[in-house]
Amino acid sequence: MRSGSWSDVLPAILEEESGGDIAFEAGKMNPGVNTYLVRSYDRSALIFSFPAVIRCGLPGQDLLPDKRGYDGAVGAFIEEVKGHSRSIEGLRPLGGFDTGFPQNYSANIEPVTFCRSSFGAGQQLWKADSENYLDDKGVHVILSGALPYPGLPSEPNIRIIRDKLSGLMESVAEIVFGLDEKKTEKYALCSADQKMIREVLDSKGLVAFVGDGTRGVRTYTRHRGHFRVAGPNEISNIPFRCPVELEPVEMVLPASGGSITGLGIRKKEIFAVTGSNAQGKSTFLQVIRSGSDDHMPGDGRENVVTLGNVMTAESGEFEIPGADISMFFSALPPGMSGTPKNVYGGGSGSMVMAAMFQEAVRKNASLIVVDEDRSATNLLVPNCMQSEDVTPLSVICRSRREKLKGSSVIFAAATMDILVAEADRIMKFQDHAAVGILRDEFRSGLKRHLESVIRDL
Repeated sequence: MRSGSWSDVLPAILEEESGGDIAFEAGKMNPGVNTYLVRSYDRSALIFSFPAVIRCGLPGQDLLPDKRGYDGAVGAFIEEVKGHSRSIEGLRPLGGFDTGFPQNYSANIEPVTFCRSSFGAGQQLWKADSENYLDDKGVHVILSGALPYPGLPSEPNIRIIRDKLSGLMESVAEIVFGLDEKKTEKYALCSADQKMIREVLDSKGLVAFVGDGTRGVRTYTRHRGHFRVAGPNEISNIPFRCPVELEPVEMVLPASGGSITGLGIRKKEIFAVTGSNAQGKSTFLQVIRSGSDDHMPGDGRENVVTLGNVMTAESGEFEIPGADISMFFSALPPGMSGTPKNVYGGGSGSMVMAAMFQEAVRKNASLIVVDEDRSATNLLVPNCMQSEDVTPLSVICRSRREKLKGSSVIFAAATMDILVAEADRIMKFQDHAAVGILRDEFRSGLKRHLESVIRDL
């Protein structure tokens, strides 16, 4: 007996094997998106994906004080499954280990240390998200992987695939019952703490918090090539400590109990991160941005929390489809059309950055992140050749703060001393450790430096 395709027979296979502790979740089936059984491009494997529900909670679920920690609990469960994918026979299909090219399916078992990113990062990774979650009905997951291609869907071949998928489902369900309750609780409380702190940042006059002990340096892999999803670097990570000069704040950990100290970025403030090259300035900005996500124990950023509406402004060259750049430009250069409040055309690096910055202000971004390494520097500080039609960010910070409305600004700069001098607070990285610098001291040092430059001209 044959069917038209493997995708045609998949629902029947899964429904027949559903029962006991785990079942095919037909109501969540989205054919071709999260539910499929198709031959691989190299024609050596059957690639599968389908939604399943484990009809029980996770160990300790009833003891969790808040459902906002469920993401962390699911993350602990998924990582446990990945960790056994090579050693338990029934789990091997997740990594496609028995196919000719298992490297093609390694994203399914790539470890992750974050969960519930609000930015859609790491979509190819298996993690806690809108399709992998916990509720009162059980643990809902998307199971994906690959099996060696057995041939067309004849009865004998269908039995082969049925047995493999049945074994996978049973093995995944068994992991639940073997989970360490304390580990599940730890991950759940960690996730809940981050969500609950994020909810109170505004009332505390903060837009971001970086806890002492944070390890921000990342290790990148084939599947985790972006800082949001990259794992911790175990070799070169120097824990962050908030300098006394920056007035550390204490945050209660609502779910797990206790408290933690660290750096709070305040509402409507200009915060400068400075220091020499390769000292960790850009990494610190990445840490701040990643605080919009939730991280699991061991990630290094689990005590970093940022309000979700963080935006960046950086240089680029692309078509501007009608943007307001009037905060920075009072006139347009040749080749651009419209007005500074509604400009069209191929924008320069500084115009693109101006458009991004002003769009962030328009959207009431809680925090605007600017990195000198990715900026049009002529938009940051003035120079003696600059047109009067351009107002750089340093001037806006000094005398036109009202244009920023309610947004805070954090920037990293190694050479933009004039911009740094306008910051409310200044943090310097020296030997990769944070040091606080009083603004008056910085300005006095800058004045002496500029006077020496003038004398040497």
